[in-house]
Amino acid sequence: MVKTSIFRRSPLSPTHWPTEAFVWWQSLLFAVLLGAAVYVLASVFAVVLYASGLLTRHDLTTFSWPLFVVQLFGYAAALAVLVPILPRLARRSLASLGLRTPRAADLAWGLGGAILMFVVATSTGALEEWLFHVKPDEMQVHWLRDAHGGLFAGLVFLACIAAPFFEELAFRGFVFNALLRYMPVWAAVVGSAILFGSAHLGPGNAGAIVPLAASGAVLALVYYWSGSLIASMITHATFNLCTVVAVIAFHQS
Repeated sequence: MVKTSIFRRSPLSPTHWPTEAFVWWQSLLFAVLLGAAVYVLASVFAVVLYASGLLTRHDLTTFSWPLFVVQLFGYAAALAVLVPILPRLARRSLASLGLRTPRAADLAWGLGGAILMFVVATSTGALEEWLFHVKPDEMQVHWLRDAHGGLFAGLVFLACIAAPFFEELAFRGFVFNALLRYMPVWAAVVGSAILFGSAHLGPGNAGAIVPLAASGAVLALVYYWSGSLIASMITHATFNLCTVVAVIAFHQS
């Protein structure tokens, strides 16, 4: 049974969608396919590079050009799955999902969301550190501190362009909307936020999961209130850009 949203003004309210959008078993299969594209294909590609001597173990512990290529490959493989299949799953075009020509309102939502995201992520990270003595630093922040020249530019491209585009399309365009079809808005926000934070789990990244999940909740709300993926992409990209600037200026996250 599809539950309706109480925020009926939002273009994402299930009452505005075809009843056959995001059929649960199709969404589950798509999630598996998307995960395989991101993780399995990228891992296979990394193994091929390793076997050919183009990728070393040291490259996996720090940011390097081979790792940059592997990450780009993972994004490209995922987008090759997302772009053609997501509209069929949603029974709506990508433009109707919010991937449209930017508007002034999208910029306002995006920048306002970035401010809120900064406050939420900073507060959550500080609370986590105070309660559990766990540093909320992301592994990517350490990469930024150590990267120089072209590698630094490549990492900024991933953080401020590639990641916001792919992750908003995947976690807000797909995951959040799929959950919204079967649960109230608050539950879809929380569920998609937890999945967003968990997807970033990796070596040396455990302390960042809670702040990332809180950030994911802000991104979901920006997307839901604005009905625009462009707005949430602007929020995501602006927040990451501020992190880059902070690392450069203060050498801290």
